[in-house]
Amino acid sequence: MIPSVPSSLDLAALLVTVGVFIAASLSDLKTREISNKFWLVYGPIAGLIFALRLVYAPDSIPIFLVSGGASIVVSFLLFQFGVMGGADSKAMMCLALALPVAPSFLNPFWQPPFVFYPFPIAILVNSFLLSIGSAVFLLGKNLVQRASAGRGLFQGFERESILRKVLVMLTSYKTSFSSLESKVYLYPAEEVAVVDSKPVRQFHLVASAAEERDKMVSGLEGYKNQGMFSDGVWVTPGLPHLVFLTASLLVTVVIGDLMMWLFFRAVGY
Repeated sequence: MIPSVPSSLDLAALLVTVGVFIAASLSDLKTREISNKFWLVYGPIAGLIFALRLVYAPDSIPIFLVSGGASIVVSFLLFQFGVMGGADSKAMMCLALALPVAPSFLNPFWQPPFVFYPFPIAILVNSFLLSIGSAVFLLGKNLVQRASAGRGLFQGFERESILRKVLVMLTSYKTSFSSLESKVYLYPAEEVAVVDSKPVRQFHLVASAAEERDKMVSGLEGYKNQGMFSDGVWVTPGLPHLVFLTASLLVTVVIGDLMMWLFFRAVGY
């Protein structure tokens, strides 16, 4: 049992975190960019809250240090391996300081799956589960587009395997070439290769870095002038993961660990 810090401190940590996450998420949705100003403000506040926790609950210092430290290390490693963006990693590191454990007033709701399970890690795991919903959304969008267009989505991609077609249905969608050019958060999900002296459209399933994106779009422009993309171009939207982190924070506050919640509901527990 973790000795409680004042409820007012927990409430302040939660409100500040939610406020910053929502503001940063709105910026992420609009531009797919998040200013470091958010973390320059949130970081010191989170650090102060963490220090106050150590003062109010000295017996829990090992728990606070392990939970916060583990969450920071995991966030850093995920950034280094390209699983998370820089802003997402900074958000998680600040969160690890502000809320290393669940707020005391959430004890009736927060049910960790293990005896000791860092609260920030639960939020991170939940965010990845929630992001899976984007694949379902893209699949539905593609099916609706296929039904409304009355023609196949894969004209010109006859050489592609069924598996790659399924993957592109879950990660990408078709839009006009002008949208690809004007919206910086859209990445080309296809490229053109020359086979037997003929240009052939192929899927490009990995979202590119900004520099590579511009290069790929420029490479496709010549073929656009030849009418190759008259039916649209496949694009992969850059996922604003901070939006999922924000939603996950709210879900975790109410439900707890989403994976365990779904598991227990599935087995009727």
